Amino acid sequence: MNDENTWVMIPARGGSRGLPRKNVRLLGNMPLIMHAIRACCEAIPTDRIVVVTDDDEINSIATHAGVRVMREEETTGKATLDDVATKTLPFLKEMGARPEDIFLTVQPTCPFLQSERITQAQALFAEGAASVISVVDDRHLGWRLGDDGTPEPDYTARVNRQMLPPQFRETGAVIGCRIRDLMAHGTRIVQPIRLLEVSKEEAIDIDDFSDWAVAKYYMDRRNVVIRADANRTLGMGHVFRALAVAQELAQYKVTLLTDRAGALAFELLSQSPFDVFEVDGDIGFLDWLEANPADLTILDQLDTEPDYMRAVKARSRNVVTFEDLGPGALEADLVVCDLYKNLDVPEDRQLTGISNAILAPSFETLSEPAPFNDTVSNILLLFGGTDPSCLTEKALTALEKARYSGRCTVVIGPGFGRDLNLETYGLKGEIHQNLKYMPGVMRKADLAVSSAGRTITELTSLGIPVLCLCQNDKELTHTHASARFGVVNLGLGALAEPTTITAHVQHLVDNIALRRTLRTRALHETSGRSNGAIIERMLARLDL
Repeated sequence: MNDENTWVMIPARGGSRGLPRKNVRLLGNMPLIMHAIRACCEAIPTDRIVVVTDDDEINSIATHAGVRVMREEETTGKATLDDVATKTLPFLKEMGARPEDIFLTVQPTCPFLQSERITQAQALFAEGAASVISVVDDRHLGWRLGDDGTPEPDYTARVNRQMLPPQFRETGAVIGCRIRDLMAHGTRIVQPIRLLEVSKEEAIDIDDFSDWAVAKYYMDRRNVVIRADANRTLGMGHVFRALAVAQELAQYKVTLLTDRAGALAFELLSQSPFDVFEVDGDIGFLDWLEANPADLTILDQLDTEPDYMRAVKARSRNVVTFEDLGPGALEADLVVCDLYKNLDVPEDRQLTGISNAILAPSFETLSEPAPFNDTVSNILLLFGGTDPSCLTEKALTALEKARYSGRCTVVIGPGFGRDLNLETYGLKGEIHQNLKYMPGVMRKADLAVSSAGRTITELTSLGIPVLCLCQNDKELTHTHASARFGVVNLGLGALAEPTTITAHVQHLVDNIALRRTLRTRALHETSGRSNGAIIERMLARLDL
């Protein structure tokens, strides 16, 4: 359908009881009605858009926007939109409208209507529709009153909402017909009718202050992009942290991206309720960001280069990078490094220390630390999602040499990729892979043997003493893997002899006072830490 055959009426009274002067009230720094006008102007020539109003201010706004205005006497608001549409026809005829032309009503109270919906409505008319009505899927378990007033279910089977058949509710955003049908029937609803489904956001129709609050939420909701990569070298910690950050920012529109080369990351991220996309490395990420500019971009991919960071900043209002010791960190708006400081980045552009450690959301709901037992009856082994240095096997060998008789719990991640059997080491216990609820397993541990990543902060937040074996040289710089935080650090795990690990395990098992001291230090250093507080500090630094 040629857009020159389509006319749009935007009815906009000056009065409103539920929300005074709502059509001129500022939403997103512009009058409410301007959102509808702009959407229409992107799809229809301005001289075929008519604002019908009884108000001088609305008249001025519409005229300044370049659309036509049809003035009417001050109204009570009791006239139906079919009545208003019918009264508009002579005005449209004077401008050249023909009986076969399309006539659309677009409500100014639906500020999130996208221009492509008007184009889609035109296509439905071209396919034979006599009327087009915008709707939103609003399925729920409903009830109706029978003839005698008795409540009756408005459904055939009581199932979850998602399993119900679609139930469409009119949004009021767009209703259209052909001019000849409106002239003949006095209504815009003529068979055959076609439904134009819109999103929940586009379905917002502002009538009162509660609707306005929802509209402001959507208008002010920022676009947040989080990139987190994972592989055997990087491990899975970046992905888990990205999910935790995304959950704290879920009031915004959050999109997660990951390098296509890390299949494990995409699989894990896709289990979240957020939009997830794969990109081809840095170039693919920049291309995606170019097409989808962000208010805030969060990078969790370790060290960055200046050119890459500058390219990201050109596509995002704010950029935050995690655990970044690369020269690109100097270009970021904020660096978050709970494990170490980037000595080249000014203090006012950096959040450091264990108080800024993001943990899995499941740790946020715990009300108390793990219980302390004088006897060590359960030792927990955790070496990240991939354990590239095979520290799990080395620790099991050490426990075997110590003739440890208690239970041993081993947690391995999705990228572990090696066969593991506790009986091989003469140990009893269990092995968990892809564990869904980590705190439940950690709380049962009396002692943990772990690498120096984010897992240590999770353990110390529960007051569990830790014997640490670092996976790589970078982990050697992690400041939280020390006695101050309740951790005994043996340095690089690849260089630690099983006999050395055995001796330290035996010492910790036998020395109750030492374990109590480590527990006290761990709980002291992690007291008051929360993901929510970290995100608030981050947004405050960025003035968001």
